[in-house]
Amino acid sequence: MVDLKKILTRFSIENVEQILRRRIFKVDASVLFLGLAIGVYTLTFSYFTIMKDLMFGTYAWDLGIFNQALWTTVKNGRLFYYTPELLINPSGIFFGIHFSPILFPILLFYAVLPASHTLLVLQSFILALGAVPLYKLSIAILKHRVAALVFVFVYLLYPPLQGINWFDFHVQAFLPLFLFCTMYFFKKKSWKAYFLFTVSSLMVEEHASMIVMFIGIYGFIINKERLLSILRNRDFKCADFLVPAVTFVLATLWYLMTLWVRDTFFPINPDFLFEFKAAANWSILGVQDPLLIPSYILLFPTRAVTALSYDFLAKIGYLLVLFGPLALKPFSSIKQLIPTIPWFILSLFSNYVSYYSIFNQFPAYVIAFIFIAAVFSLRKKANLREMKKDLVVILLCSLTTFVIISPLSPVVSIVYPNQGLRTLTDHEVRLHQILTYIPQNSSVLTQSNIFPHVSNRINAYAIPIIHQIWIGKASQFLNFTGELLNKVEYILVDFNSDPISSRLVFSLMQENQQFKVFASADQIILFKKNYEGDALILSPYRATFTHNNFILYSGEVIEDSNSTSGSVMHFYGNSTISPMFWYGPRSILPPGTYNITLRLKVDSSKILSGEILTIEVCFNHGQTILISKNILHSDYSSSSKWFNKVIGVSLDYPLIDFEIRAVNITNQANVYLDYIDVVQIDS
Repeated sequence: MVDLKKILTRFSIENVEQILRRRIFKVDASVLFLGLAIGVYTLTFSYFTIMKDLMFGTYAWDLGIFNQALWTTVKNGRLFYYTPELLINPSGIFFGIHFSPILFPILLFYAVLPASHTLLVLQSFILALGAVPLYKLSIAILKHRVAALVFVFVYLLYPPLQGINWFDFHVQAFLPLFLFCTMYFFKKKSWKAYFLFTVSSLMVEEHASMIVMFIGIYGFIINKERLLSILRNRDFKCADFLVPAVTFVLATLWYLMTLWVRDTFFPINPDFLFEFKAAANWSILGVQDPLLIPSYILLFPTRAVTALSYDFLAKIGYLLVLFGPLALKPFSSIKQLIPTIPWFILSLFSNYVSYYSIFNQFPAYVIAFIFIAAVFSLRKKANLREMKKDLVVILLCSLTTFVIISPLSPVVSIVYPNQGLRTLTDHEVRLHQILTYIPQNSSVLTQSNIFPHVSNRINAYAIPIIHQIWIGKASQFLNFTGELLNKVEYILVDFNSDPISSRLVFSLMQENQQFKVFASADQIILFKKNYEGDALILSPYRATFTHNNFILYSGEVIEDSNSTSGSVMHFYGNSTISPMFWYGPRSILPPGTYNITLRLKVDSSKILSGEILTIEVCFNHGQTILISKNILHSDYSSSSKWFNKVIGVSLDYPLIDFEIRAVNITNQANVYLDYIDVVQIDS
């Protein structure tokens, strides 16, 4: 029989450590495991993020923006020029929004294969590469390879890291790597390398300056016992004083420089300066400028408590997701979390949910320090045997959160279908086919989730998303979109995935009727300016509306086992003629010729002839009637049996509030509606 006890003894944590120390191909086995883990992560997330993009799960904000900014630099000689924010950033240069010189080295990789997928692969690799300095730092502090590899695996399984990877492309993806390196070389007192990666962190984006400032403060605090002696002796050249001081001053000057560069060379539209500062994201605290947040917390404690308690459970959940995979160990080494203070103040006192959720780029500001604190929490353990329990607990917590929260988890796919894994649908295949009809150099206006697929051109434009912080400027966004219609040759919308953008464009097309349908598939419409030919219908538009889509003016919803939908709308004939039975759905309907089929049933034992009710097809909030048809006693063969009534309608332009309603219903019959089918039969 197999001696399980001997096997377990052989694979004790000490023996694993010995195995990891062995040299294979002149390299430690632990380093090979590290490289393998980085490779697996990079390949896995490269594949799944590319698939997510192919399923139109990426957006103009921000994959499309970065792809266009890099494409125009490489192909058109326009420095980081992009179009989705021209209204706010008239220069069209990315530095007008964020000062990110890191884009210059990114260009070296992008120029080899200019495509959005290059950015997704690069991001996956850079995030995974953060495991290298984490490994080196863990070895330096804990002295054991097995402990270092546990932290590497936990890092690569860490849902907040994967959340950064999952959401488009962002320059903040470089922060974990650079900040790990910064802190590693700080620990090693290798000051040239330390400042190299400090500057690299600053190059990522201007808000990283706040984090670097607090790295300087961290340096002062951990050396506080020597500071008095240094100040007393005026030994200002001592590294324990000079390095934190230079770090703090460098970060401060860098931040001021970024503001000067933006205001001097790439000024923001002054009409949007307040919104650009995103003060609405801290409206509960009441600040007009995010830089004032610390002072407002001190001066207005009541507001601060209210802001902190806003969406309190979500904020607690956010902290648990950040610290839970590490079994809350970072709190045992609180000094290492000092550089996270700026971000946690900004996020936890805000009323903007993206700041305290993980499926975005923002955790990149704090991930490195959370892991460093967790590593430091184990440094007092004398040997691996004492460390073993903590490492096992951390690994189990990590695996648990990975299974529940990771974007690769089937749990996420079930609970949040738009965030997790899924397969390519027929609708998305048709959208890819429609995209092939837009010539490479043609100008195009499209919605956010399609924009990345046309962003490899200088004249691609995104339909603006009027976020909550821009709501006061809605009219300017509308006018801006109207101007874009005059600039472009093609317009592509998919109101299945983005009905809001489609409504915005369709409303403007009521006044600008230069665009005609060039091709369509299901709910995807490609318009071309001044097009005179027949539309190519790859798949006819079809929609079915039931009682869930209509509003009852009079009547009730009842169950009917003989109906197709299971529940039907019922008007009970009584002594009063009703002016209306139902109305709705007030949905989008593209140009085309349609058959509208109503499945009805009439119980009319009292009525032998004449009108039962009138069906009106209308729009413009019901004020403009396209067609009106009477339902007569002669339209159905016998009482109490379902029958179909077909009404034809043709549209030369799209409707944003397409409506079907039943009016003038007789009081001599019970009338039932099962469903209404709208099917495109021609262009």
